[in-house]
Amino acid sequence: MKVLVVDDEKVTRMALIDAIAECGNYRIAEASNGEEAWQQISGQAVPPMMVCCDIRMPGMSGLDLLQKVRAHPGCKDLPFVLVSMVNEAAAIQEAVQLGVSGYLVKPFSQQDARNRLSKLLLLAASKTMERPALTMARLKLPQDRYRAYLSGLQNQIGQLLAELAEGAGPKAPVSSGLRQKLNSLKANCATLGLWRAQQLLSRDTSEEGSSGLVSEYLGEIRQQLHQQLFSQD
Repeated sequence: MKVLVVDDEKVTRMALIDAIAECGNYRIAEASNGEEAWQQISGQAVPPMMVCCDIRMPGMSGLDLLQKVRAHPGCKDLPFVLVSMVNEAAAIQEAVQLGVSGYLVKPFSQQDARNRLSKLLLLAASKTMERPALTMARLKLPQDRYRAYLSGLQNQIGQLLAELAEGAGPKAPVSSGLRQKLNSLKANCATLGLWRAQQLLSRDTSEEGSSGLVSEYLGEIRQQLHQQLFSQD
């Protein structure tokens, strides 16, 4: 699953990327300013599952970006973490009023960043899917059966990606047969409480180039399933 790191200082940006990488198997995107970050949040097929952003940047600040995110219907619930200096209490208070999900105070050690970000990433993940314990209780499934269902979805996605790769190319429309299989996958994801996967598969794929978009969606969902299976080990 994708996490977006935004900071105009490359050293801090790389330190945050390293800390997130130590927390799990995440795809990490980066941006050096707020404008670039906004394009990645609002303009890409698969939005990030969490944003980690410096509060002070030239041009669009972290607070400005947070405000835009919260005002946009498509990403208003996106988990958003601000990185601030210890003396920026007023800005943090403003961020709380805007609906920030959490914050990290600079200067930080890698261990402090990893510990804090690990908790925030778990919070972000909880917004993408139902807690496994609740899913198993709702469906009356033992853990091994639940894991078997997740593995089955991974296999289903692998087959769909192979079918897309053998098709007419990433700019081709989605065939009716493939659309039926995607609807079946969406229903299975809904049953297992995989909300982010269900939302991605509900997106419009009627335009030219939809095969490429579907491949992006399926890649994101497969990584979410991998992360979930890994976390159950």
